[in-house]
Amino acid sequence: MSLPESALPIVRTATGFFQAQALFVGIELGLFARVSREPADAATLQQEFGLHPSLVHDYLDALVAMDLLARDGSQYRATPMTSTYLDPTKPEYIGGFLAFNQRRLYPAWGTLGTFLRSGENLAQKFSAEGDFTSELYADPRRARAFTEAMDGYAVLLARPLAEKFRWDEVKSFADLGGCRGLLTARIAAAHPHLRGVTFDLPPLEPLFDELIDSVGGDTDLRDRVSYQAGSFFTDALPDTQVYIFGHVLHDWVDERRRELVRRAFEQLPPGGTLLVYDSMIDDERRDAVFNLLMSLNMAMISGSSEYTVSQGIGWLEEAGFTVEEPVALNEITTLLVANKPL
Repeated sequence: MSLPESALPIVRTATGFFQAQALFVGIELGLFARVSREPADAATLQQEFGLHPSLVHDYLDALVAMDLLARDGSQYRATPMTSTYLDPTKPEYIGGFLAFNQRRLYPAWGTLGTFLRSGENLAQKFSAEGDFTSELYADPRRARAFTEAMDGYAVLLARPLAEKFRWDEVKSFADLGGCRGLLTARIAAAHPHLRGVTFDLPPLEPLFDELIDSVGGDTDLRDRVSYQAGSFFTDALPDTQVYIFGHVLHDWVDERRRELVRRAFEQLPPGGTLLVYDSMIDDERRDAVFNLLMSLNMAMISGSSEYTVSQGIGWLEEAGFTVEEPVALNEITTLLVANKPL
């Protein structure tokens, strides 16, 4: 048997956290926001952020090599990508989601070996009753940090979802488990004829109001979106034509997923539609590296998992839906469009 050409792919995987931490620290410092406003040389950035003079060049140049900064002569500036997604003053900012990865997920993955042996997830450790979400939202500071993380994920999916579904054929929708409503606001803004509802637990309603107020002068949008507090397991769902379960089913075990899909089917009107998106796994379970690792991540956090496209279609059809061909929202997210017969 011939030897492989190189072990470098293994080395790159083993040291992937180098790049992750370099990115996280740049967000933590506010470095990307700073150079988005105005380019600066290493000495200026070293002084402004209190960095050690013997380390600043290696750090900044590593970010250049990672395409997170650009360098013109001695001046460092933001790239179009970092200026768009890593500056908190921009509407497409995803730093809250990345900070959540640094603060919560990075330490958790250091315990993967223990988790694989014990099967004890973080929700079980956090709460004797396993009611992770309720206890999370009971702390206003943690609730805000979590919603900012979910905003970052919603930013990545709002545009493709607004473009890849036939919104012109409906007048209303509800994002079930929609956190503080960023997805609702983005879809409604993209389609001015729509009315949208964010449906989630009561503690998030003030954060929804804060987000919608930040829209500023767009009084029309504020008139077209609203918040309905409740649990999608026990309370009546909004009366509307389209429901969205976005990164919701992956939070629950299979029977709870079936329950949610059944409830959506029962409460939608004839001809209504359920949109489901998650980081679904390919049916052969061979190619979706991110999605398979995300499945382990969900298991570690809450005892749930991602699922294959066929499994998702199966739950929808079991409830009575007719399912269209899967749609890729991006490289890691699959959308299933399920229609309730007339």
